[in-house]
Amino acid sequence: MTQTIFPVIPTDIPAQAAAGIGRAPAFQWEEDGRSGAFQLVDGALQERTGVEAVKQWFELMLRQTPGAVPVYRTDSSTQPGVDRTLLDRRMPEGWVQAEIERNVRETAAFCPAVRTVDSFAFTRLRRGLQVAFTARLHTEETVEVSAYVGGE
Repeated sequence: MTQTIFPVIPTDIPAQAAAGIGRAPAFQWEEDGRSGAFQLVDGALQERTGVEAVKQWFELMLRQTPGAVPVYRTDSSTQPGVDRTLLDRRMPEGWVQAEIERNVRETAAFCPAVRTVDSFAFTRLRRGLQVAFTARLHTEETVEVSAYVGGE
């Protein structure tokens, strides 16, 4: 077997359409972006499906610290979420953006509806970054995602 520094990417991974993800409970963020609540109407949990479910999934994952929430932990060394220790102002801005982009790409790999993510844009806000990107789904739809990744 030839050794290479690049990972072998399997080509036989089944594509799952965004509409086939299943049910995702609707979550509404407060204006501060730090807290929120699941939406209930007449005591019934509201749900999101398709593109809206994928967008909400990204918004939740970008607010997670890798490995911090037990329900999101995996057996692999890659955990969903964004490492906030990267946002230290002593680090070069280009390096911070590249690492957050890597975290987002690794996190996107956990969502079976996402084919790829691209068109990253970063804006420094307060102690964190506003991260915007485009997620391309297996259904050929696109999702524009924008989330604040706050510092510790």
